[in-house]
Amino acid sequence: MNKKIIIPSLAIVFFSLAFFIAFSGISSGDEKIITGLVESRQVDVSSKIPGRLKKIFVREGDKVNIGDTLAIIESRELEAKLKQAKGALEAANAKYRMALNGARDEEKEAAMNLYLQAKSQYEYVSKTYNRFKELYKENVISLQEFDEIEFKYNAAKAQMEAAKAKYDMALKGAREEEISAARGLVTQAENAYNEVLAYYEELVIKSPISGEVTDIYADIGELINSGYPVFSILPENDRYVILHVREDEMQNISKGKIFKATIRALGNKELSVKVNYISPLGDFADWKPTNRKGDFDLKTFEVHLVPIDNNFKLLPGMTAQINLEN
Repeated sequence: MNKKIIIPSLAIVFFSLAFFIAFSGISSGDEKIITGLVESRQVDVSSKIPGRLKKIFVREGDKVNIGDTLAIIESRELEAKLKQAKGALEAANAKYRMALNGARDEEKEAAMNLYLQAKSQYEYVSKTYNRFKELYKENVISLQEFDEIEFKYNAAKAQMEAAKAKYDMALKGAREEEISAARGLVTQAENAYNEVLAYYEELVIKSPISGEVTDIYADIGELINSGYPVFSILPENDRYVILHVREDEMQNISKGKIFKATIRALGNKELSVKVNYISPLGDFADWKPTNRKGDFDLKTFEVHLVPIDNNFKLLPGMTAQINLEN
């Protein structure tokens, strides 16, 4: 009965010791080996514009280069706004050209004809007015009759002057103030169009980096919101090894120092790695002292090491054994 209890207990102790040696570091003579993990940052690619996912051009595992098209989003509302802004810009340009070039020859001729017609009418009414004026002085006609012809005379004169002003405007073209105002409307319409166009171009989701597509979070036909991650990309040559080093083992570690890392997943190949980051503050305590007076917990520091040679095909999750004494 006691033997059955002892054997499992010994097995637990054995595996616990093996785990401690593998992941907490092992000292052998002048060697201090610590096991770390290969990590890499991941870039989430999202859409700036909400809409329906229309097309996807990549699959998980595909290699992409910076600027490659990943997907296209459909937004009918934005398409309508773009057409509206384009129409407003074309109208503003037409008004500006009209103000700049003046009236067309046909418009000038029409304005001249209206002026000549009004002038002829005025001359006819003017002669009648002068005759009635003499008749009124001689008391041949009444005051009411004279007032009527005087009213027609003044109306014909005002109509002729208005037609003359329109004809002169057609000949001279728009004033400088009107041209400046038309130019301002064009600038305003251009800015509005460019703003809508910038949003419209965001309907095409492009890769911001070169790397490998690891995840696709949406399917064709789904509605996605602004800022919603659609793809996750693993950058090229952005691998690094993370070590958690106890503070009493930090004496040989400094920024810029080079160590040898053994990668089990690559057939125990060795590669040179360089320390490029050391956490400024100690993290959790991974070693507890006994209850002896004066002892204290030992903190752990996170250390990042980057490969000097990027020819090795490191993948996140691979283990790397690093000898801190070499």
